[in-house]
Amino acid sequence: TFVEVCSDKGAKLVEGAVKAGVLATEAANPKGLEIRGKVEGAMLKLGDKWRKHDFEALGEGKDRLKKIMSETSRCIKCYSCISACPICYCVDCTTKNPAYVTPGEVPPNFMFHLIRFAHIADSCVNCGQCEELCAAEIPNALFMHAQQVELEKMFGHKPGQDMELPILAYAEEREERGRLHNTGSDMIYLNVFNPFKGSGH
Repeated sequence: TFVEVCSDKGAKLVEGAVKAGVLATEAANPKGLEIRGKVEGAMLKLGDKWRKHDFEALGEGKDRLKKIMSETSRCIKCYSCISACPICYCVDCTTKNPAYVTPGEVPPNFMFHLIRFAHIADSCVNCGQCEELCAAEIPNALFMHAQQVELEKMFGHKPGQDMELPILAYAEEREERGRLHNTGSDMIYLNVFNPFKGSGH
């Protein structure tokens, strides 16, 4: 079996298994590596081609926004996209806050989707679960990935690869969770501004 080690953690795992005598390793066949490299290169080119095709179909600017608003108007607010997302971890989900998303309204106001995009787009690893589980067959993964790619160009953060916090993450996780716990909320938006305070809001 061919195994490619891509990280220090992986190297330590393999090294530990070899030392424990549960795994034996040998150098990969050079011809096999050459073939694998060609196949991988072809797959990456094909992936780039289809990504370009799919992104172009979304349009840009206002056209892209209209497309996303049209597609998400089929949403039945089942929360499958949120439940399945490995990046979404808020205890008190902002999409369930009546100040932002009207309870019982189906399809939900576009704010429901804007909240998801704002919380997840910079960290999306393009696993596709939000789209795979969508009962309304909304291309959620395409929308999220298109935004993530634009953010990656702007800030250089590669989600799933860079261990540094993304540019929009302004506090360490443990410290931020502690601060939020003390406010009685897990919703960052409520700590930035309170929609119930002030005149007419």
